[in-house]
Amino acid sequence: MPQLLPKLHRSSTQFALRALHSPKIKYLLLCFVVVVIVLLFRPRVIVVDDLLRTSELENLIQELRGDDLRLVRWSATKYTKKRQNGICDESLPQALRTIASSSSTFDQELACVFATFCITDNPEQRARLGDDDYVAIVKLVYSTDSHASAMASHLIYIASFSNQSNHQGFFQAGATLKLANVVKDKDSSKLAIMWAAAALQNLAASYCSKFKGRCIWDWEGNTDLSIKPKDNVVISDGSSIRKDLLNDSDLVNTLKKLACQGPVRGDMTDENPYVGKNAIIGGAYDESPNIVSWAATGVLKNLALEPTARILIGDGETLKCICRLAHSPDWLEENKGKGALHYLRPSDPCWFQDDDYENGELCVDDLFLDQKGYTCTDYGSATDQECWITNKYGVSAREACCACQGRSEEPNIFGKSGQ
Repeated sequence: MPQLLPKLHRSSTQFALRALHSPKIKYLLLCFVVVVIVLLFRPRVIVVDDLLRTSELENLIQELRGDDLRLVRWSATKYTKKRQNGICDESLPQALRTIASSSSTFDQELACVFATFCITDNPEQRARLGDDDYVAIVKLVYSTDSHASAMASHLIYIASFSNQSNHQGFFQAGATLKLANVVKDKDSSKLAIMWAAAALQNLAASYCSKFKGRCIWDWEGNTDLSIKPKDNVVISDGSSIRKDLLNDSDLVNTLKKLACQGPVRGDMTDENPYVGKNAIIGGAYDESPNIVSWAATGVLKNLALEPTARILIGDGETLKCICRLAHSPDWLEENKGKGALHYLRPSDPCWFQDDDYENGELCVDDLFLDQKGYTCTDYGSATDQECWITNKYGVSAREACCACQGRSEEPNIFGKSGQ
């Protein structure tokens, strides 16, 4: 019996080898391999029951919002902050999947609103977005539903702030092109334009390691901007995004026109809203011209970080608009206007005939730096003889500076704003 074992082993091995060469066995093995590959590399399938429905989203939004009805929420309320992590830990991923996979545009819109509440002033929740989310949110920006487009842009505006992955991820997903097209489209609603411009504003920024992600830019000897202090290092550079936007001359010109629709004039009323004060959600202000200028000026402000932009943006008429915005009674317009002036010029170029009347006569200094490093602001008390001093291009202070009577020969009637 023991002598038979080797023979049996050899015969079974030979049988197996012959079977492997059988066409049927080869076919079955090939099918098995294909099934394994498909199972390993199949795309993730979203179960419909995992998506949030309209009523669920509305309840979640109300739980986070409370009584916060502001149209522009620049910060989270104490009420929202207390509830963000508890509610959003579980529901934010579901909301993001709803944006990506829901067949209901309205549910996608509500999911954007909810996600925006989750991530406002909350870096931990903001960090939960990923590549698939960037693509889905950017796709929604181009929705034919203007309100859904606006809410997707709003989400990009909040998510891009001080988060390198989101900041660069939205750019790589094509956000700037789609947002720019919304801003330029004459058929876009005012609300869609406002949030698209706001999103471009934050995408065009750079973000740093201190001051909650903000880079503090200041002038170096009237020649160029640099970040202060030096140990506040850049964690996400927006220069490539700024240059990309500056290549779109139609966008730049549209932003300048939109900025010049401001500032708000007259007393704040329900019919004349101030976007930073009494403008609320609900649709009443979705087409108000008052809501756009702050966002357009915010984009121009960050574009002005590029030296080449200062000529494109800082022309006389646009600069006059920005001067007036910097004196707006609405703090949000005022903030963007002052920021834009700071990035455009090393010193304040705005001279109002009456400092108490921001809509009155206004003179704006040309960009001027004499051969000793003085700007037009330094010529506020210059003598007539000093006003003939020139810069390296031969342009005199008399030609460039309002304090030296600017471009006219009339007596100087302008006083320096804020002095």
